[in-house]
Amino acid sequence: MKKLLVAIFITAIVFPLSAQSGEPSLRLSGEAKTGILWEEAQNEGMEKDLSKVRLHSKDDAGGETGRFRLNFDYDNGNNIGFRARMQWQQFSDARPEWSYGFGYGNFFENQLTVSVGKLGGSPWGTGGPEMWKEHEVSREGGMRVEWKPAFVPGDLNVGFVLNYLDDPDEASVTRDAALVDILRESIIGLSYTNDYFLVRFAYRLDSDLDSKQRMDGKKEGDKFLYRVEERAITNYLPGFQIWALGYLVGVGADEDQFYNFTNWLFIQYAPDLLTAQVRLGYDYVASRQIFYVRPNLYFNLFDKLISVGAAFMYGLDFGNRINPDAPYLYMEVEPKLQINLPSAYIAFVYNWRQQYLSYYPEAGSKDPIRQTQYMNLRFCIYF
Repeated sequence: MKKLLVAIFITAIVFPLSAQSGEPSLRLSGEAKTGILWEEAQNEGMEKDLSKVRLHSKDDAGGETGRFRLNFDYDNGNNIGFRARMQWQQFSDARPEWSYGFGYGNFFENQLTVSVGKLGGSPWGTGGPEMWKEHEVSREGGMRVEWKPAFVPGDLNVGFVLNYLDDPDEASVTRDAALVDILRESIIGLSYTNDYFLVRFAYRLDSDLDSKQRMDGKKEGDKFLYRVEERAITNYLPGFQIWALGYLVGVGADEDQFYNFTNWLFIQYAPDLLTAQVRLGYDYVASRQIFYVRPNLYFNLFDKLISVGAAFMYGLDFGNRINPDAPYLYMEVEPKLQINLPSAYIAFVYNWRQQYLSYYPEAGSKDPIRQTQYMNLRFCIYF
């Protein structure tokens, strides 16, 4: 590991970070995030069961004290190179986690791209915000082929991935993988962009070697993700955007217990002075459906030095409800103040949330409500 890191940094010194066409180049980017989090939680009529302070940022920084992420993008000047990402989710870890690391080659005037290794940076992912899903995830690595024909108006990218299990359970493997198992873990992806819209999706097959299938004999099902964007209105109303993204697990599953479908629709207007957004969500988990709405409004002051505003979320479930008598599933309010510096920000966030829990009338319980709140002072440097 140390030798590999040394080799990468020597490469960064030897080759300029930006180069003329035909010359080697290495681009580095990344971020460092952490914060101070105070959180408290209790159920109605009971003592507080959570009250603590720790180092953590809730702004997409992992689940531990913080995250340091470093991205590498190397090109040898002849359309051959590699991309890699390493990160620490816990600053005390002795070694980083390699999220992905793969070599690639662009051929036939960049109309064909072949990538080999531990894949990431998918051209067919959901693309965020908050939902960052890719199907290429595999500890064993794989090969991705992308075809980008020049004769098609706009930008078309269609291809496939050959790889191994995305969630292997080595302890329960009872046989060696056959060729058909590898093919049944394949991914088919497509993205298309023009001046009016963007559409992107990926479909991942599911083989019989999957751990859940081996444990209970039930088929977990295939996976599907998508992203669509509207790009015509912004030509007439700058700062206006509409996009949707989603992730589905359990296509063709034997039982509903594996079925999980998450869908988000964003409507946003972001001129210089403010950012106004409404996010609509529809989730389907087994036999329960959840609809929620999250409006937020932030004002940009002093040439965007300061951003201040709040978000509100309201969720209601249908079907097999958590609590049939509850007027809502959860409700949440989150004011935020953020100071934006060159390649950095400092933010203070307060979050208050109430959520109904399962109701057991035979046990004589009252309407069980869990109330949580937290304060989070966040720090981020990105480069």
